[in-house]
Amino acid sequence: MKRLFEVDLKDYKNTDSVFRRPSARAIIIKGDKIALVYSKREKYYKFPGGGIHDDEDKKEALIREVREEVGMVVIPESIREFGSVLRRQRSDKAENTVFEQENYYYFCDVEDELVDQELDAYEQDAEFVLKIVDIETAIEANDIYKSDVFFDEVMIKRELRVLRLLKMSERYVDNEIRLVPYYRNDEVSLAWYQDLDVCKQVDNRDEPYDLELLHSMYDYLCIHGDCYYIEYNGVLVGDVSLRDNGEVAIVICKEYQNRHIGRRCVNEIIISAKEKGMNKVRANIYTFNKQSQKMFKSIGFHSIGDEWFELNF
Repeated sequence: MKRLFEVDLKDYKNTDSVFRRPSARAIIIKGDKIALVYSKREKYYKFPGGGIHDDEDKKEALIREVREEVGMVVIPESIREFGSVLRRQRSDKAENTVFEQENYYYFCDVEDELVDQELDAYEQDAEFVLKIVDIETAIEANDIYKSDVFFDEVMIKRELRVLRLLKMSERYVDNEIRLVPYYRNDEVSLAWYQDLDVCKQVDNRDEPYDLELLHSMYDYLCIHGDCYYIEYNGVLVGDVSLRDNGEVAIVICKEYQNRHIGRRCVNEIIISAKEKGMNKVRANIYTFNKQSQKMFKSIGFHSIGDEWFELNF
């Protein structure tokens, strides 16, 4: 299963003591809405699912957890992979221990009739109920969620990022280019940011990225907007993002530059911005990056000073 992203708080000391608790979580689409667990007490949404027992495989755990938490009966043959999220942080139960959890997300369909929930004490206290809502409703609730229990808040922010990914979809630019929602693919993407010319164009830096910086960059882009890989004739060749504040950024690896890929992708991102109700987009382009400036100007962007370019709709 492909890794979507990681949540590593790095709030722990180096230790060999690791508590691992993998989980399985269900993505249940009902028409144009999604079935989620809602905590009436805490006012957050989460995907139905939970820990995988030692005597279970992932799909068995998924079926059991969905039945217990929301009273839905999963149709086994409908289960299909979406992706996983690794969560790592200091354990709240044992000193000098790291809590590590691989969360496996699956699409699945359910039977029409519900059965009784089987909530444990924690779930009863949180007042878990089934809600079938617009994804945007869940995103808005989780985006403002705050808790005194930091462990829980991290979990809700993880669910928020998965909800954002689900709201995104692949975008077909033309018969050569497809935009694919970001997922962890270090083997391919790190190579782009090892090229010093690309690093200079993008970040005005003279050193290549390492994995930590790469993850930090992509995590920021995904948390604050939409980030896509650019697939050109079946090959991943770069990335493009649209932040919630309207900022556009794009990177094309050197061997695929000068093929008008960037212009076509930015035009598609402009369409996405309009769909989101934005009335303008902007880009930060260094003075020395004449190639990128020329491309953005050809689309209609104009300089607003201090290396910023803007396009109003």
